Parts: sequence; C-alpha cells; structure tokens
Amino acid sequence: MAQTLSAHAGQLLQLAGASTHDLNISIDDRGVAIELVNKKLRFHHSFITGPIVKRAIQTNQTLLKACNNKQRNIRQVLDLTAGWGVDGYTLARHGQNVTLIEQNAMVQAIVAHSLAQLAADPVNAEIAGRLSIEAIDAKRYLQNLPGNHEFDCIYLDPMFPAHKSTAKPAKEMQILQSLTENTDLEACFELALKQARKRVVVKRAARAEPLGQHKPDLVQRAKTIRFDIYLTA
Repeated sequence: MAQTLSAHAGQLLQLAGASTHDLNISIDDRGVAIELVNKKLRFHHSFITGPIVKRAIQTNQTLLKACNNKQRNIRQVLDLTAGWGVDGYTLARHGQNVTLIEQNAMVQAIVAHSLAQLAADPVNAEIAGRLSIEAIDAKRYLQNLPGNHEFDCIYLDPMFPAHKSTAKPAKEMQILQSLTENTDLEACFELALKQARKRVVVKRAARAEPLGQHKPDLVQRAKTIRFDIYLTA
C-alpha cells in the first residue's frame, strides 16, 4: 500500500508542477492541501478527517434519500461528475458502491490520492473498497458502457453559480470551478436516462430549471438545493 501511496503522490506532484494554474499542492498523512495562490484560496482534501468526513457521516442527508429507494436495493452508483468526490464518498460511507468519473486529471489525482490514504487506514479500508475513480470524459464513459453493466443509479452534480443574492460558494467549490468546467452535461444526462438500471439523480439549485427540461418523477428537497429523480425502471 505504501508503494501505491507513493505512486499517487508522485503523479499528483508531477501534475501540479505542470499545471498552468498558480497552484500549490502539498501532501501530508491526512490528505492533500490545495492552494490557488492568485485567488488566495486554500483547503485541505481528506477522506480521513475534517469537514468532508463530518458531513459524510450525517444520516439524514437528502442525497442519501435521492440515491436510494424504499427497498434499499440501489447498490451500485455511477457518479459522472465526481469533483472532489464528496457525494460519492458520502454514499460509500452509507454502504453503496460508487464509481467516480472525473475528467480533470488534477482533480482526479487529488481524489485518487485521498482514496489511497483511506484504503491504507485500517479503520476506513472497508469504505475505500466501495469507491473507485477513473479519469475519463463522462460522455465517452457512458458511450462505452456495456449493456450488462450493474449501475442502478447514475448521478450528476452540475456545478452551478451562486445566486446574486447569496454569498460566494465555499472556497473548495471556488477552487474546483477554477480548475474544471461542465461539458456535454445535457448529452450525458440523455445517455444516463437510457443507461441507468433504476434511476438518474440530478443535483440542482433549489429554483433552477430541470436539466434538459425533463420533468422529474420525484424530487427530494433541501434548503438551497434539490435532487431531481428520474425513474428508469
């Protein structure tokens, strides 16, 4: 496992060194510190300790309701827009198997390193075993998905800007928005509707229009966001 961590760390530092962003990356035994120097933004990415973990352990999250059903038989989730992997990690902590897709190589490498650290921690190794991440374009991944795949739920979390009347997004979201962009979301959504075995779940701002103008079958609402649910079986 030490060799795995070393390989992930080397890849991550190599990508950081080649980045066109004014970016500082440092690694410790708990995770990865990410700093956008020109914007004075910094946060620590970890699946072992800190705010991501505190949020993930909460049992009453709307996300958990949206990505499961009354039968509790949605076991395999495909997260097409992983970002920092927070939602996928949350689902895995609560027993689901999650494949994370992230097309940005830097973001994917950060998450992969944090997952490797999670796997190396005996207390959390079981959770890590329910998570994997791939660096690939989501549309291409869906187009190559075999017909006998096992994904019960396909999840999309399009980044959306804060409303004019609200504060700026959290610093980790601002960093993510600086490094990545949403591409072909509607095309991915249409493909997901054809591919998901049981449901597609789309995270939206509370007052946003549905993605692709499709009316959802179910909606789970939180204070500032909602989850539109499209039943496919």
